[in-house]
Amino acid sequence: MDISENTRGNFIRVIIDAERPVTLDDTTNLSKKLRNDDEMDIRFPDGFRLEVTTPGLDKALESPFQFRKNIDRELKVTFSNGDGTQTITCTLIDANDTCVYIKESGQEFSLRYDQINSAKVLISFN
Repeated sequence: MDISENTRGNFIRVIIDAERPVTLDDTTNLSKKLRNDDEMDIRFPDGFRLEVTTPGLDKALESPFQFRKNIDRELKVTFSNGDGTQTITCTLIDANDTCVYIKESGQEFSLRYDQINSAKVLISFN
């Protein structure tokens, strides 16, 4: 999903995600591959600090697969419509490669990904 590095601090952060749940083994295997990569030794001859993580709970959904793995969850969605932008709380019903299907106040409709400005999963502790 994202890679950032601070060469002065020899720090690399890698954020990973997948359609299936990301496991601790996934992050461990990627960490080992990066630590054993010759290119990394050349780029950071004095060593480096590495963080491999998944997106946080407050991170907005970006890719179709992220929407698909959150079907039946409540979302807060800000989207563009003909009159500007609107923010709603809704249930994600379905998602494909071009749009999402949501339900808000008993009404179902679709949004194309290019209409969505932000979509975040609402966490409930029930």
